[in-house]
Amino acid sequence: MRISNDELTFEEALAKLEKASEALKSEDTGLEDAMKLFDEGLKYYNRCSELLGQAKQKILLFDKAASVMKEMD
Repeated sequence: MRISNDELTFEEALAKLEKASEALKSEDTGLEDAMKLFDEGLKYYNRCSELLGQAKQKILLFDKAASVMKEMD
């Protein structure tokens, strides 16, 4: 069963990004394969960035809620 990029967890996307990066560094990787790996890596990078952005928004929301609760005390 194949998981789409939209279903990957941060850890899964990061691991795949690292794997693509390592493969790109290999001297055995040809140009065509390198281009495919670069495209894949970019997709994984974007997924990681998306998930980090969502986490940041949640943290900001919780921080704001905590500040409001503290002011109410």
